[in-house]
Amino acid sequence: MPRVGVISVDGHAKAPWSAYRDYLDPEWRERYDEWVKPAAATPDFCHAELGPEAQWDARRRVADLEAQGVVAEVLFPNGATPLSPRFGVDLGPEAIRAGYAAHNRWLSDVCAEVPGRMYGQALVDFGDVAAAVREVHLAKDRGFVGVLMPPLVEGGRYFFDPALDPIWAACVETGLPISQHGGVGAPNYQPSGLAAFLVLATEHSFFSGRSLWQLILGGVFDRFPDLRVAYVETEAWWLRPVMDLLDNRDRLGDDWAAAAGRGGAKRPYARLPSDYLNTNIFMGLSPFMKMAASGIDDGKDRRLITTANAMVGADYPHPETALPWLREAVTAFAALPNVTEEGARKVICGNAAALYGIDLARLQPQIDRFGLEL
Repeated sequence: MPRVGVISVDGHAKAPWSAYRDYLDPEWRERYDEWVKPAAATPDFCHAELGPEAQWDARRRVADLEAQGVVAEVLFPNGATPLSPRFGVDLGPEAIRAGYAAHNRWLSDVCAEVPGRMYGQALVDFGDVAAAVREVHLAKDRGFVGVLMPPLVEGGRYFFDPALDPIWAACVETGLPISQHGGVGAPNYQPSGLAAFLVLATEHSFFSGRSLWQLILGGVFDRFPDLRVAYVETEAWWLRPVMDLLDNRDRLGDDWAAAAGRGGAKRPYARLPSDYLNTNIFMGLSPFMKMAASGIDDGKDRRLITTANAMVGADYPHPETALPWLREAVTAFAALPNVTEEGARKVICGNAAALYGIDLARLQPQIDRFGLEL
């Protein structure tokens, strides 16, 4: 039986703080020198045994992941990005865009160190729509495979705002999906510590999921049926009750929607809300474990997560990474009686390859060398 290689859709990478300076436009470097002082004093969110170097040492992380059968990974940033409104400092939207540009430049370089093994997602600020469209096209030119959805912040545009349509159009034109990572847009709880972490761990699915119902109820998928979005490390327990809620309200009809909106206009979406999960939505289960994947099967009975849209995440190098037991968990998932071999291969690599445009033929030598035997 042919081997299969894991594609992890949840890796985290950032540069050493000192390295970002050279990737910033010169006019921002002096302000960065001040911004970075408290940032540099804050520990990175990494597994103690992996250390902070795992975030930027491309060859080291590739070797670590090979031991678990991972042939490629799709990358998110790890925590704060340069000049972001953190550590008690907010330099404004121009600073955010400058920091995003620096991270994207660095990420392009580090992915190039291990061709075909690390795939970047672009950080794009949606505040300036025209600039965001240019950044989406630049991301495609750089070889990035997706666009990270920015956090929803007070005063910003919500994702159902038609003003953002040029961005969605650019994503469709370039073939780049958008990705939502768990916790993006959540409050920066203070004082930091275990209580803040536990509260965030309880609430992060809500803050992550906000974009899903905004996209569906705002008719974004109706205007852009080829737009794809991945929800990664957002957990999945909330999907069924939310979809049941939205479907039940939808069945009340346009009269209810018009009365609730006080406007008389029809709903901007055309199908049952849960229908979009089978056409536009992918779920990255991360850190991947057999328990989290045990409800997946090959059916299409609105189970919400099926072998047609589920993907594997290693969450490297976070403290909760699946790295020590990922190979075992994936193999156990593939052996579940409700999962066919074809379905297992989709979850392990096929769905991610299709969504992010990753060439499995290019990875075949690595699959042959250390892939999993199902």
